[in-house]
Amino acid sequence: MPSFDFQVDKNDLSTHRLIHPLPASLSAGQVRLSIERFALTANNITYGVAGDMIGYWQFFPAENNWGRIPVWGVATVAESNCDDIEAGTRFYGYYPMSSELVVEPARINERGFVDASKHREALPPTYNQYAVLSDANGYTDGKDNHQMLYRPLFTTAFVLDDFFMDNAFFGAESIMLSSASSKTSFGFAFMLKQSGKVKVIGLTSKGNIGFVESLGLYDEVVTYDDIEDLSTDTTTAFVDMAGNREVLGRIHHHFEDKLVYSCGVGITHWDSREGADPSSLPGAKPAMFFAPSQIQKRHKDWGAATFQDKLTSAWNAFLERVDQWVNIRENTCPESLAAVFEEVRNGASPDEGIVLVNED
Repeated sequence: MPSFDFQVDKNDLSTHRLIHPLPASLSAGQVRLSIERFALTANNITYGVAGDMIGYWQFFPAENNWGRIPVWGVATVAESNCDDIEAGTRFYGYYPMSSELVVEPARINERGFVDASKHREALPPTYNQYAVLSDANGYTDGKDNHQMLYRPLFTTAFVLDDFFMDNAFFGAESIMLSSASSKTSFGFAFMLKQSGKVKVIGLTSKGNIGFVESLGLYDEVVTYDDIEDLSTDTTTAFVDMAGNREVLGRIHHHFEDKLVYSCGVGITHWDSREGADPSSLPGAKPAMFFAPSQIQKRHKDWGAATFQDKLTSAWNAFLERVDQWVNIRENTCPESLAAVFEEVRNGASPDEGIVLVNED
């Protein structure tokens, strides 16, 4: 397969290009990872929209105003100049939409390594880790697509659930999620359903209401048109996966002081960012939720092994259910990449998960 790299205009994600760079030469200690496959979801569009805010463009730098949106995928070591990393080993982690990635492994153990490339030093450690795909490491054989599609989003959902539990739900009796059809939202709803401690409300579009109701995870499903019909009799927290400023404003004005917590997680409505300054809205002041911060807290509280055990237990329970809700579709790279990217950017069907497979 000839080398390729998919890049987007940082200021206009509808503008993108596919280039064919020459393979980079390896220095001492470096490893060449041949990218086998990766998932593409609305979460990756969020990475592009929030690229400057959270530093997503820094993981895989490109020249001029071009950016490389990160994706979660699987790769095989094609060439190694690192004594502790063997050719043929497969790793799950953060990759560009490309044919390969050169990394500089550090903190190597039987579970994986951290990329110590200089441009990634200041970035969140969670995104710099590469895990060996093995049973001993908690990865189920034959579930690579599930791992890429759901694991990062479900990890955010798991950590969100833990964050709310850790804070006694901020006194909320109900938790409302926008973009209720998104994988992160229904992963969070799945976790909330297990505990049954709060009522779970899903906000969605008219076109997705059937899918959201079919999940059986939400106690109430409401379209965006009907926000003002929601009861304000109980204290409510809002978890914003959509990033739609108009919806955010309507919710804050409708619930006012009954809205005891409000946080942003995603930007699935990336093209609806106009609206009032969030800090000026009534009710709880909107905050941003950043999963790595809560993960680091729990690593200190519990230890990394205990955190991983709890996450794995929840993940296995989720895996038992998710194929009932979503079908996984594979497309080949690089020829279909631009079209699939546009499909996801414009809102892919919620009952489908998309994986891009690099041709041999």
